[in-house]
Parts: sequence; C-alpha cells; structure tokens
Amino acid sequence: MKEKKFLDEKTRPIFKLGFLLILIFFGFWYIDSVKGLLLTTYSVLRPIVYGLVIAFIINLPMNFFQEKLFHRFIDKDKHNKLVPVLSLILAWIIFFAIVTLILTVLIPELANAITSLIDNIPVFFDRLIEYLNDQRLFKEVSAEISAKINSLNVDNFTSELRRFLDGKNWGFVSKTSSILNSVSQTIMTIVMGFIFSLYVSLNKKDLQTNTNKILLANFKEEKVKQVNYIAKLSYDSFSRFLETRFLSCLSLGIICFIGMLILRLPMPAMISILVGALDIIPYFGPIIATAIGMILIFIQSPAQSLVFLIFVLAIQQFQESILYPLVIGKHQGLPAIWIFLSVFVGGGLFGIFGMLVSMPIATVIYTLVEDSTKRKLKTKEITEEDVKSLNEKSYESMREEKMDFKF
Repeated sequence: MKEKKFLDEKTRPIFKLGFLLILIFFGFWYIDSVKGLLLTTYSVLRPIVYGLVIAFIINLPMNFFQEKLFHRFIDKDKHNKLVPVLSLILAWIIFFAIVTLILTVLIPELANAITSLIDNIPVFFDRLIEYLNDQRLFKEVSAEISAKINSLNVDNFTSELRRFLDGKNWGFVSKTSSILNSVSQTIMTIVMGFIFSLYVSLNKKDLQTNTNKILLANFKEEKVKQVNYIAKLSYDSFSRFLETRFLSCLSLGIICFIGMLILRLPMPAMISILVGALDIIPYFGPIIATAIGMILIFIQSPAQSLVFLIFVLAIQQFQESILYPLVIGKHQGLPAIWIFLSVFVGGGLFGIFGMLVSMPIATVIYTLVEDSTKRKLKTKEITEEDVKSLNEKSYESMREEKMDFKF
C-alpha cells in the first residue's frame, strides 16, 4: 500500500501560493520591523555588497586583458596564475584612473553646470523676453510670456529649486558633498569591500564551481540550470549595458566637444561633459542635457543656442545610426516602449540610481518573459502565422465566425 504524501502535485502550488501570501501580509503588517531588519542586515553585509559590485566592474576589463590580450603573448597553461594577476592589475589601474577622472573632472563640471543653470534662470527669462520683443511676429506672444513669467516669481522659483536640490541626497551637488563628507566614516567598509573584490576576482571560477556543487547537492538539476541561466543572463545584460553606455557616453562627449570647438559655441568643455555624462540615462538623459545646454548658450546668443540644438540632434542621429552598429554594437535588444517604461518606473521608484539599473533589469525580465511565451506557444502548437492572422482579423470577420466566447 502506497503512503499518501502530505502534498501532491496539485496541492503543492496552492500551498506555496498561500504561504507566499501569508509572508507578504505579515511583511506589510510589520513593515517597520522588516525595514529595520533589512537595514541592519545591509549594514552588516555592506562590505560584501561593495566588494561584489567592484568585482563585477573590474571583471569587465579583466576579462578583456585575460582573453583578448595576454593569451596571445603568454601561454596560459604554463602561467595559469600569472595571467589573471597581470589582468587584474591592469584592470585596477584603469578603474582607479576612471574614478579619479570622475571625482576631479566629471562631478565638479556637472555641479558647475547645474549651479550655473540655477543662477542664470532669471537671466534666461530676461533674454527670452528681450529676444521675443525684437521679433515682430512674436510681440503678442512675448507679452503673454512676460505676464506668465512675472506671475511665476522667478527669483522665488530659483531659491526653491536650490533648496530642493540641497535637501535631496540624489542631487549632483548635494550628492557630491555628501560622498566627500562620509568618506571618513565608511573608509573601513570600502577597504573591506576592496579586499573582498580582490578575492572574488582571483577566485571567480572556484566560487562558481563551489556554488554549483552546493546547488546540485540540494536542488534538482533542472532548477540549478535555470538558476545558472538567469545568473548568466543577468551578468550579460549588466555587462553589455555598462560597456555600451560607457562607450556611448565617451564617444558622444568627445564628438560634442570637438564639434562645439569647430562651431565656436560657448562653454564647450562643461556642456560636452554634461551631454556625455547624462547620455548614460536612456531617453531622458539626452533631453535634459540638451535643454540645459540650450539655456546656458541662449543667455549669450539665441542664434548659437539654435545651432547647438541642431548640432546635438545631428550627432545623436550619427551615434544611433552609424557609431553604434560599427563600433559599439547592438543595443540591449529591448523594444523602445520597454526602455521608456523601465527608465520611467526605475526613476520614479529609486531616482537616478533606478534609471541606471532599470534597463538591464528590464532586459532580464523581457528575455525571461519572451522565453516563457515561446515555450508555451510551442506547447500549444501556435505559430507566428496564427498570431499574425489573429491580428489581421477585423471585428466584423470575427463576429461572422460566430465564435463561442465565454465571459
């Protein structure tokens, strides 16, 4: 006589769903306690988190040196430990050089651009009204805009904007000062994360092997394969995002700087750094950078502001149509609507950090949903032609078929 199991194949999913709903309920019921527990856990594990993030970033140039450079000159079989060490040293040199460049050039220039924008908002509106008054076609429009601007109280608006940026931790100016002021308090965490990242970088293959051993010993092989697939998909998505966005920002900033020098536009260094840096945020970044650059240039010359707008739009089209396919490669493979929604939702939830990580996360989710959809359609024997034929059917034709819908 067979023993009856406590959970069979039908009741097991229901039990899991019920248990998950209970956890979610108590999680929201004791939200403050859960939040405190998560913050405490993060403060303890923060060196490990820092180390993993640093190791992930370092691994990108390290793989390049190890696989594309040193294997041509050094026999990996004879010097299997020398190649990773040399690759790691070069990767760390590049990492520290980029961090130094960001702290000494990028962040100060971004802070100067935002400060200059806030200080010159009243001047911009005065120049805008003056420019419209000089144009006969815009005299009526100028009067209406002038009345609107006077009702806005621009001086009060700029002071509120400056107070808002100073009060937010994610603002460029306040974030920079916050980072610099907290270095002394987190120096031990950074050092521990640095040491941990060295260990992870040098022993990544052993860590991966040992992790798979533990997973295979405790879970089914199919589940372990799924975990490995998701992990490698996530790594590939984030690494491609960092590589492509870094090359995109660097190329756009350099081209913008050279073009502004040729066109003799004002503030080429500061605006080019702004355009290149904000390009890391898809869709919204280029729009914000172009708007700030136009305002700053418009104060000195409205005509040059229009030239700047046309120039930026031209180099962005050149980047998307020519530079990406030839040098950088393909995009993440996401449809445009997914990119827009991911950046919009990520920015709304987590600010600038959410905008940065939303696109690779959306790539992982989109790929998993696409794989699951294809698998289910194949199981149901539904082809692409069936889907297209359903799209092409009109309301009248579907009604004539007298389909038996049940609502």
